[in-house]
Amino acid sequence: DPQRLVGVVGLEIHAQINSKTKLFSGSPVGFSAPPNSLVSFFDASLPGTLPVS
Repeated sequence: DPQRLVGVVGLEIHAQINSKTKLFSGSPVGFSAPPNSLVSFFDASLPGTLPVS
């Protein structure tokens, strides 16, 4: 029944924020660092990693 269909629109925004810290991570931040060099095992969601120190 076409009258029961409802359109849904989503919006996704990507932004690079100039910050000294990461929001949910203790990994260091460096704007000029090579890609994927400042990522912890937990950030990468590797199997077997837990957020404990």
